[in-house]
Order: sequence, then C-alpha cells, then structure tokens
Amino acid sequence: MPFIVAVSGFKNSGKTTLCRKLLPLLKDAGLDAAYVKRTHEEVLSPEGTDSGQLAEVSGAVALWGPDGLRIEDARKVTDPGTLAARYFPGRHLLLLEGGKNLPLPKIWVGSPEAIPEEVSGVVAFYDRDNPCEKERHFCAGQEKELARLVLAMVRKAEASPAEIYSRERRIPVKAFVGEFIAGALSGMLRSLKGDFDPEEGISVHIRSLPGE
Repeated sequence: MPFIVAVSGFKNSGKTTLCRKLLPLLKDAGLDAAYVKRTHEEVLSPEGTDSGQLAEVSGAVALWGPDGLRIEDARKVTDPGTLAARYFPGRHLLLLEGGKNLPLPKIWVGSPEAIPEEVSGVVAFYDRDNPCEKERHFCAGQEKELARLVLAMVRKAEASPAEIYSRERRIPVKAFVGEFIAGALSGMLRSLKGDFDPEEGISVHIRSLPGE
C-alpha cells in the first residue's frame, strides 16, 4: 500500500498548486506517485442517469473514451487506507489533497499559526509567501527541498518488497516473509513466456470463486 501524505490547509490556500509542483519532482525522483483530491461535494453521476443506475447494481462503472478512462465507484470509502488498497496497491506514494481531519501525516499549506487545534499529524509547513528558517518550514522556491523530505519519508516507510491484501485490507507481513514471497514468485514467474519483467514489479490476484 502506498505511503499516504495529505496536503492540507484552508480553501484557496494553494494546496492544488503545491501538489502540481510536488508530483513531477517526486516522479523524477523515482516514486510511482498518485494523486487524490478529497472533497465534500458529490462526485458520482446522478442516480437517474444510466451510469448512476448501473453503478447502483455493479458497485462500479467505467467510462472509456478516446482520451482515457474514468471510474465511478458507488462503494463507500470510509478511510484513506481502504482507498489506497482498492485503487493504488503497489504504488509508492499517494498524495491526498485535503483531509485535514484525517489521521495522516500532513503538509500544512498556510501559516503555521493558523492551524486549528483539532488538526494533528503535521510533519511540514508550506507558507509560500513567508520564508522561515525553522526546520521543516518551506516557502515558494523550496519545493525541491520539500519533495526531498517526502521522498525520505517514503523510503523510510518501505520495509517489505511484497504486499498482501484481503478484502481491501493490507495484511501485515514481516520484512523477511515479504522477501521470501517476492523471491519465490519472481523465480516461478521467470519461467513463464510473455512480455513482462518481474524486476519491474508484478501484481498477483487470487479471486474467490462462487460457492467457495
């Protein structure tokens, strides 16, 4: 499951702008990073539409066009871990815009003095117009330094080369067990024919069959 960092702050504080600056820097550093925007607005197609009605039955629908793919999922997501496990397993980092009240490590965008008392988990500050010499305080022009901090956090959190999920929950695996699983699967898959390279990472899904 990816390491999740929230980019939080008040409305119009510059959260999206910071995410746009950080993502290319993190990808250039070798991270497979994804982005999610947390909103309190409704995001699914209305119930009366074809997509909305089909999503009620199937749980999820995909809109596939010449410009790409958009998935609408009517299943409830109650925590960031479920979201990450369902849609981004195997990624290094999930940059989540918003979520100031979620239990996540956060980059606070705006003045440090303006943080509400109920907000916790702040690991860095980004006050773009107010330079500060304090540790983990960043401003405009210091996005590379902030990206390096995030990179270090992700690298420190990575312990096992294998991740196992069941019902969209990650099963804790000790590092040596993860190394054993990854090595065994990679060894077996090398004998298969096909245009793939286990060194680039692989995903294995074992589905339950009806009646089991």
